[in-house]
Amino acid sequence: MSYLIDIMKKRQNIQFYKEDAPDKKVIDDILREAHDLIPHKNNFWHYKIRVYGPEHREEKRQLAISSVGGTRKDEYRASTDEQKIKELEDAYEKWMSKKVIGSNEYFFNAQVTAPYLLVYTHQERFLTKHQEESAYYQRGFTNKIFKSSDKKKGTDWKIQAGMHGITTAYMCAEKDLHASFCKCYFYNKFLPNDMKRENEKTAFMLGIGYRDEDLPYYPSFNLKALYEEIVEWK
Repeated sequence: MSYLIDIMKKRQNIQFYKEDAPDKKVIDDILREAHDLIPHKNNFWHYKIRVYGPEHREEKRQLAISSVGGTRKDEYRASTDEQKIKELEDAYEKWMSKKVIGSNEYFFNAQVTAPYLLVYTHQERFLTKHQEESAYYQRGFTNKIFKSSDKKKGTDWKIQAGMHGITTAYMCAEKDLHASFCKCYFYNKFLPNDMKRENEKTAFMLGIGYRDEDLPYYPSFNLKALYEEIVEWK
């Protein structure tokens, strides 16, 4: 079996992390290498990544509260009642004290409380200084690319962010770190945090840290499509 396949099999999406944080330099080295190696169409970056370290613990807690799932999630997500949000906070604290993964009423995507959290957002019509000064830009090709991206309703940035996210997750697995994706969260003025900003386009978030091996996890559900249902040989 190849080393690459071993790394891909090692990657898992988890919910709970140890409080011990990896060294910041390790995370920065991974992100620098990913930045250099991941291909980007026309060498344009249509996304931006904000990185929140261990010092943002309280903000991540607020974000985790807004990541509620389960049968009651809609009543909280649609609420503008401050008292209702306080009720959700209490539910989060109770759930985190027990970490009842199989709860149907509500659960929380606690992976957003990882020591390091990457937030992938839309960076519209971004040019580096080098690109602005290039002959390519002066001849008008750059603006043509942006217009093409606009017509696609900005899908390029999500593709780029996804490529960066999964590559980063594999590079984390190589260093015995777990990187978990999350896209289930909502904005609420009573749960202020800088990670989820009002009206900001966010592709997903990626939590990075050491897996807490002492906590339970969902069993693996066989929900994948069959190979034959997806791949069609012609």
